[in-house]
Amino acid sequence: MNMEQLKEFVCLETRKRELDSELKAIAARIDDLEQALVPQFLSDGVASMKVDGRTVYIAQDIQASPANGRAEVIGALKQSELGQYVSENYNTQSLRAFVREVAEEVRLRCRQQDRLFTEEEVRVALPAPLGDTLKIAFVHSLRSRKA
Repeated sequence: MNMEQLKEFVCLETRKRELDSELKAIAARIDDLEQALVPQFLSDGVASMKVDGRTVYIAQDIQASPANGRAEVIGALKQSELGQYVSENYNTQSLRAFVREVAEEVRLRCRQQDRLFTEEEVRVALPAPLGDTLKIAFVHSLRSRKA
């Protein structure tokens, strides 16, 4: 048995566990800071800032979830022209993509009409009766990239 290789393996495994633990602590701290900073970006109306060679910016994700239960959403999808999203269940990823497409159209229309782009605007733009069965939420997070 090559003891040098075995010792190196043990050393690297130990270091890996230390780094995994440190990474978890860093990720938790980033989450805490994000919870504090996103509202500040939004209330100050700031879309991005350059700090220490990185651009920190607000990223918006749009999420759709049942307002009163999955069964109601399934029924609404079947009644509208969106039956392809339904088996006996519905594909949440595909539905989310469809809601994002509608949201992008609404965003452009709101910009052209100089109106505020809101969750309610997106919900109302969805085909009936689907819009009545979904909650639309804008979820903001911070991201950064090299400036």
